[in-house]
Amino acid sequence: MRVGKLGLIIWLAFCAGVAGCVSLPKSYSTKVRPLYPKLGDSVSNFYQTIDTLTPVLRWSDIKSEGQTYDVAVWESPSEAPDESITGTPIKPRKWGKQVYYVQAVSQNYFKISKPLKPKTCYHWSVRLRTGSKTSEWATFSQSAVSPIGIGYAYHLPFGFITPGH
Repeated sequence: MRVGKLGLIIWLAFCAGVAGCVSLPKSYSTKVRPLYPKLGDSVSNFYQTIDTLTPVLRWSDIKSEGQTYDVAVWESPSEAPDESITGTPIKPRKWGKQVYYVQAVSQNYFKISKPLKPKTCYHWSVRLRTGSKTSEWATFSQSAVSPIGIGYAYHLPFGFITPGH
């Protein structure tokens, strides 16, 4: 039995309705992947609450000889992570106020030494540096299908929420 494109779309919509929400796999703008804090699996929980105000950010090591990393952390402009991560290719979200920026990080991790604010959403990203030339900041995108429609998170930085202590 052959199923046409419309039939497949209806079937996917039905399955999404039964399941509540189906998130499609993430796509990344670069080969950098966050290792800690990890991203959540779906659009409803991208940013996980971590257990410290001074995290060690970790990412996949992709640099070549002669390269280093730049690392930046932004405080979200919104107290609610969902508000800070909404955006589309036409209306990008705001990453927030930059609270950390370091260059020439030689390892694939960086410890934030000054405690961050509790119960706050932060964004972070990494880029490659070769001398004075830099790559784009690493981001991810993800789509989801739910009973109320299709959602899309576009070019988001990685993120986390600090604990409430």
